Amino acid sequence: MTGDTIHPRPLCVGYLRLRLSDDDQSEQQHVAAMAALAEREGFTLSLLFVEKRWQRTLALNALTAYCQRHDIRNVIVPTSAHLNVLPMLADLSKELLQQDIGGQVWIVAPTQEELSCPPTEARDGGSP
Repeated sequence: MTGDTIHPRPLCVGYLRLRLSDDDQSEQQHVAAMAALAEREGFTLSLLFVEKRWQRTLALNALTAYCQRHDIRNVIVPTSAHLNVLPMLADLSKELLQQDIGGQVWIVAPTQEELSCPPTEARDGGSP
């Protein structure tokens, strides 16, 4: 029996916002980077929410509701710009999402400011 059988990895979900300039290759690169972060941090990436229209938040709203319904406490995004292109609003969006899910938003490619404040590790799904 493996350790994962006894203690399954906590689930996480991914979120990305497609831009008009994004092609299938850049979308696949984002997904691969999110999956790699999930693996490295001990999560199972269970679902990916994709915002197809840059100015909308339908997928983000669906992600939040899904996390709340299924007790998922970890969300991975490629960069904070996927939450909002304005850095201050991206920070606010990240904080609000963390509050809404009671957990952590993980950024695959953080900015320098985000690197100076590393996320707290939530190996058990977000419980203190």
